[in-house]
Amino acid sequence: MRPARIVLILVALVAGSLAAFLVTRGNRTPAPTAEVRTEVVQEAKTRILVARTPIGVGERLGIDRVEWQDWPEGALRPEYVTVSAMPDAPTQLTGAVARFEFFPGEPIREAKLVRTKQGYLSAVLAPGKRGVSVTVSAASSAGGFVVPNDHVDVLLTTSSAMGQRSEVILSNVRVLALGKRLGEMGASGGDETGSAPSPTPTTFDATTIATLELDPAQAETLVNASTRGQLSLTLRSVLDFNRADAGTARANQAVRLIRYGKEQSVMAGSTMSADATDTTNMPEISPALVAPEAPQVLPQ
Repeated sequence: MRPARIVLILVALVAGSLAAFLVTRGNRTPAPTAEVRTEVVQEAKTRILVARTPIGVGERLGIDRVEWQDWPEGALRPEYVTVSAMPDAPTQLTGAVARFEFFPGEPIREAKLVRTKQGYLSAVLAPGKRGVSVTVSAASSAGGFVVPNDHVDVLLTTSSAMGQRSEVILSNVRVLALGKRLGEMGASGGDETGSAPSPTPTTFDATTIATLELDPAQAETLVNASTRGQLSLTLRSVLDFNRADAGTARANQAVRLIRYGKEQSVMAGSTMSADATDTTNMPEISPALVAPEAPQVLPQ
């Protein structure tokens, strides 16, 4: 057989084998792919008590102001009120006074409530504090922009032979209320009708009553100062609220000064007026003549 014919036969065999291979591969059924299924597992939930409407400082809770809401158990905190621990919580907490503001949807926590049937302001006061009220005007209170929960300095302005002078008698004290308003700007700082808070700040433009949160010594200082001159409030920055200088700016304790046989009540630590400090031809005052003002004891 001729070599050329042998080559043609080999080429034909190779071509036929290749064609058969391609045809067989084209008719092969593709292997099935594995189906991936994503199963969504719902996280366990419980129900907690939340505020349905804004609740301001000093306001009482009611059944219409709270509601139950589903809450993931993984995000549950021990202080939340749950339906399993207190199923009748809306009824049990009715009448409790809010010591801090609640926003809609915020979980109700008993640490922010006071269960009492007494007054509103006494529930807002911190332990050991006193609520002392003074008369102020917009001109003497940062243009009327002082609102409840702001911190202020209290200035005393007095008149003497040398003219008027002012001094800080209390520093960084908290404003509990202005007039009939309690709490912060917002739900508790809105108008007196209890309607939704206005988007503009609520100010006052006339004379009102400012109630300050003071300790007993500060309360005595403020009451004594109110008889000596005019009081003004200077507004502090919100960054100063937690500073350590809160309290009395000086040791302003009332003392009884006897001079020339006359008794005069002055504030210890404050600068005396010109006529009180004039030492010309004044005899030396014995320390025994300067003593703290004795408290008055009422008969039983």
